[in-house]
Amino acid sequence: MYEVKSFNCPAYGKFSNDSHRLATLQLDAELQNWHTCFATYVSSQKAYVEALSGWLFKFVTPETELYSNGGPLLSTCRINAPPLLVMCHDWLVCLNKLPDTGVTYAMKSFRKDVRALLVKQAEEQEQKRKVDGLAKELDRKVMAFQRAERSVLDSKLSRQEAEMHVRSRIEYLMEKREQLDMFRKRTDMEKVKHQTNMHETQQIAVNGFQTGFSSVFESLAEFSQVAVKMYVELMTFCENSVADEKSSNTSSKE
Repeated sequence: MYEVKSFNCPAYGKFSNDSHRLATLQLDAELQNWHTCFATYVSSQKAYVEALSGWLFKFVTPETELYSNGGPLLSTCRINAPPLLVMCHDWLVCLNKLPDTGVTYAMKSFRKDVRALLVKQAEEQEQKRKVDGLAKELDRKVMAFQRAERSVLDSKLSRQEAEMHVRSRIEYLMEKREQLDMFRKRTDMEKVKHQTNMHETQQIAVNGFQTGFSSVFESLAEFSQVAVKMYVELMTFCENSVADEKSSNTSSKE
C-alpha cells in the first residue's frame, strides 16, 4: 500500500460528489464495526478463559499456588496445580500480553483519517457549489453587457446623437467592462481554490490508505503472529501434559 500514488478508477481525479461522501461514510461505519468486533473478540476470549480458570480453581486444594513470573508461557511456576488449570492460567497471562492495543490504536487513527476526508470532501463540495454559482452569474453578466454594448452601438449607428451623450454611453460601457473583468477574476480565483481543494482531498485519500490502512494490517499481522505463537505453545503444553500423564500411569502400573 505504501507504493500507492493514485487510484485507477474513473471517479479518481474528479470533484467529490454525494456518492463519494456516501462511500466515505460507509467506510467510516465499517471501520467502527470492525473495531467493535475486534475488541469484542479479544474481550470475549479473556472473559471465557477467566471464567474457565475460576471454575477449575474451585476443584483444587487450597494449598495449590499458581502464579506467573512474567516470563514465557512454559516458565510459569506451578506448585501442586493440575495441568489443565496451569494451562488456563498461562492462557490468560498470554491473552493479556497480546498486542491488541496496537490494533485498536491503528484502527482509531485510520478512522480519524477517514473523518478528515469527510470534512475535506464537504469543503470541496461547498467550494464547487460556490464556483458553479459564480459561473452562472458571470454568464448572466456577460450576456447583459453584450446586450448593453449592442444597444449603444445600434443607437450610435442609427441616430446622430450629441457627442457628449455618446461619450457618456461609452464611459458607461467601459465601467461595466471593468466590473465584468473583476468578477471574472474573482470567479477564476474561486476555481483555483476548488482545484486546490480537489488536490488536497485526493492527497488525504491516498495518504490515508498509504499510512493509516497499512498500519491497521501491519498491527493485525503482528497480533496474529503473537496469537499463533501463543496457541502453538498451548498445544505443546497440552501434548506434553498428556504424554507425562500416560508415562505416569504406565509407571504406576509397573
